[in-house]
Amino acid sequence: MSHCSNILELSNGDFVVVWYAGAYETSPDEVILMSRFNHSSLKGEEPRIIVDTPGKADGNPVAFEYDGKLYLFYVTIEGGGLSPETGRNYSEVIRHSAPKGGWDTCSIKYRVSYDYGNSFGEETIFRKYGGWMIRNKLLSLSNGEIIFPLYDEVNWSAIFGISKKLEDWHFTGWITTPKGCIQPAVVEIEEGHLLCFLRTRDGFIYRSESYDYGRVWSSPGPTSLKNPNSGIDVIKLADGRLVIVFNNSFDQRTPLSVGISADKGENWEIFNLETEEGEYSYPSIIQSRDKLIHLVYTYKRETIKYVIMKID
Repeated sequence: MSHCSNILELSNGDFVVVWYAGAYETSPDEVILMSRFNHSSLKGEEPRIIVDTPGKADGNPVAFEYDGKLYLFYVTIEGGGLSPETGRNYSEVIRHSAPKGGWDTCSIKYRVSYDYGNSFGEETIFRKYGGWMIRNKLLSLSNGEIIFPLYDEVNWSAIFGISKKLEDWHFTGWITTPKGCIQPAVVEIEEGHLLCFLRTRDGFIYRSESYDYGRVWSSPGPTSLKNPNSGIDVIKLADGRLVIVFNNSFDQRTPLSVGISADKGENWEIFNLETEEGEYSYPSIIQSRDKLIHLVYTYKRETIKYVIMKID
C-alpha cells in the first residue's frame, strides 16, 4: 500500500515527492519514503526510506523548504494502530465510523535536511498531542509569516499554525462543520485574505475565509463541490485563478477531478483525471516556476501517480 503523497519544488529546481507505505493503513511497518526528480529530465530516483519508527506507523509526510533547509513534517501513531482488517479497508470504514487507536493518537514530528533531502537530521517533536494531524502543504504568506494547516482527528476540526520562522507557533481556528472537517487546504487570494477549503463528512467541500492572515476565520459554509470524506488540495496560479483537485462524488474516491475558478472559488469549471473504478485520492498539487502544474496522488492504493499538466 502507498498513500498520502506530497510534492515540493526545491530551490535548486529539483522536485521531491514523499509518501507513506506499508502492509495496510496504520500497520506497524508503515514507513515514509522519498523520491527525487531531476528538474531537467524529471527522471526519478529510486524511492528510499527516510523515516521508520520501529514498531509504529509513520504517515502523512509534508515537505517544506525554508531558509535553505528542507523540513520534513510527519506523524507517528502512538496508540498501536488498527487491526489489519480495518486498516486494509480504512477508506470504506471511515464512511460509517471513526476507529480509535490509529490516527487519533498521533504525535507530529519533523526532521531537517541541509542538503536538499540527501540526508536528514534527528527527529524533533513538533506537537506531542494525541490526535493533531497534518496533511496539506505549508504556505508562505505575503507578510513574511508561514501558515501550517493542521487538524484535530479526535474532534474533527481545522487548526492553523502561524509562525515567522517555523518557531514560536501561534494556533488559531478550531473551525468545524456540522458533521466535522479535517485536512484544510489554504490559499492567499489577496494580501491577508486567505481562503480555506475543508474535507468534510457533510457531502460537500466547505470553505472558510480569513482577512487577517489566518488569525480569525469565518464560519465554514458548503461549496458546490462534492466530497466523499476524502482529501483535497488547492493552489493559486500565477495568473490568480484557483485550481482544486478532489473526488467529485458523494461516496466514492473516484472520479478524481480538477476544478478551475476565475472568481476566487465561487464557480468552477471541472474536468476529470481518473474515472475508472478504484481509489484515486489524496492529491498534492503545485505550480512550478515554469508555470507547469505538478500533481501527485494515490493510485488504487498501490502506488503514487505523478502527472504534469499545462492549464491555459
